[in-house]
Amino acid sequence: MNILAIGAHPDDVETMCAGTLAKYAAQGHKVFIATATNGNIGSAHHTMEEIARIRKREAANSAAIIGAEYICLDYNDEMFFEDKAARMAFINLIRHCRADVILTHNPHDYNPDHELTSKIVNDVAVMIPIAHLKTEEPPYPVIPSIWYFETANSMGFVPTDYVDITDYYETKMKMLGCMESQKQWMVDNYATLDGDTSRFFDTIRITSEFRGMQAGCKYAEGFVRALDGYRGMLTQRVLP
Repeated sequence: MNILAIGAHPDDVETMCAGTLAKYAAQGHKVFIATATNGNIGSAHHTMEEIARIRKREAANSAAIIGAEYICLDYNDEMFFEDKAARMAFINLIRHCRADVILTHNPHDYNPDHELTSKIVNDVAVMIPIAHLKTEEPPYPVIPSIWYFETANSMGFVPTDYVDITDYYETKMKMLGCMESQKQWMVDNYATLDGDTSRFFDTIRITSEFRGMQAGCKYAEGFVRALDGYRGMLTQRVLP
């Protein structure tokens, strides 16, 4: 299968579903990691152009750990809005990956980029096979199944399904470790960290352990399946 994880920003995918992606890759599936934005306001110490280059490089390095292809749609961080061009860009991305499965943000999250990324993915999934919607990449006869990953700090999130990532937890943390630029960003913007960014990684560990406790393993990632009349029969056997 072809697996596409779409986040709003570099490090969203790594934080929420890198263990699942590593497991898919180890099973021989083709994995793509995409971000809607380039993260270009994610630094108080670089220009927007510099931090966009840095963050895209970090995301590509992270994806390479599991042999995934990284793609950035290059929208501006926190200034990402929906229009026809955005919809067509997402359709083209999904067609490029020929995705069977898409992992993306929950429709209700704290960040507008997260919510809009989720909305567009959900809206365009049924449009992928439509020939009259012309994109650079051709249509293909699949409506991808969609799974929503964890919200920030798990607020209001109740999984319908779990993936045991016990054997891939260290790979997940290695992928997150590529996001060096975000350590200073967290210190600059989250006073509660008091300069200790290890607390951010503690949150990821605690969440993985909690989902593991629910799933009956050491570490897990939780997901909510998106169901509708088209995808209801497609989401039974796609999580690894």
